Amino acid sequence: MRSFILFLGILVGLSSCTLNTVNQQEESNANEIDSYIKSKNLTMQKSPEGLFYAIDKKASTGKQAFPTDLIKFHYVMSLLDGKKLDSTSRDKNQIKAMVWGGSSNIYNLPISLMKEGEKGVFILPASLAFGGNSYADIPAYSVIRLDIEVVAIRTETEQIQDFQTTYKITNPEVTPSGLVFKKLVVNPTGATISAGQSVKVNYTGRFGYGVFQTDATKNVIFDSAFGSGTLTFVPGTGNLIPGFEEGILKMRVGEKAALVLPSKIAYGANGNSTIPPNSPLYFEVEVVGVL
Repeated sequence: MRSFILFLGILVGLSSCTLNTVNQQEESNANEIDSYIKSKNLTMQKSPEGLFYAIDKKASTGKQAFPTDLIKFHYVMSLLDGKKLDSTSRDKNQIKAMVWGGSSNIYNLPISLMKEGEKGVFILPASLAFGGNSYADIPAYSVIRLDIEVVAIRTETEQIQDFQTTYKITNPEVTPSGLVFKKLVVNPTGATISAGQSVKVNYTGRFGYGVFQTDATKNVIFDSAFGSGTLTFVPGTGNLIPGFEEGILKMRVGEKAALVLPSKIAYGANGNSTIPPNSPLYFEVEVVGVL
């Protein structure tokens, strides 16, 4: 019994030490932030969570992000000593984008306070940033500064239209499911595709966001069968996402097509390990044979 009591005492002591460390770091963060704001002559507000912020609303369009919207933004992440940790590149026309509400990350709280066109300076204590974790350039319990400009907020409907503009998809067929379908190469004598029949296809799938280059066709590829062997599958069996199977069933062997899939006929509200939730997708597909 005496050993057990001693063990409990050690646990209580360790917990107390950990709590004291956290409290000391929070106090240190608070002092560091206060000194920084004064030294930079900043006028900032404080959110209930402890985020300090100042937002320039002069160029605001008033458009606010809602769940499933795509937010495109520029950012610079730095330590309070001025050391830059990460950023987008305006010179290379690179921009970060994310589906609002699709993931938990350091940008969520700052961007939740912003509208399209606005710029903001945000100071995050460690508890809202990387906590007690250390990385190559980020010491544990670091205060982080984020400079963010929300360039655009796009609804899913607008994202689907953006795909059509980017890839020059004119006068497409839009099916009742919402699939946007356009044949790029037509082969009227090619074999038709039937449900339950094995088919071989090449494809490239792209997001409508990620790191955008000057060339808009550099939208991020999330999967491709070109150059790595064709995909063989049986359409109509539900083994692949509905919009992809629907598009293939509208084609003949030897044809190529552009498919724009609303998220409801892609990976839906859950996404997967590669696809964020509520993401519309673009595919270029080619039917190369049937078995």
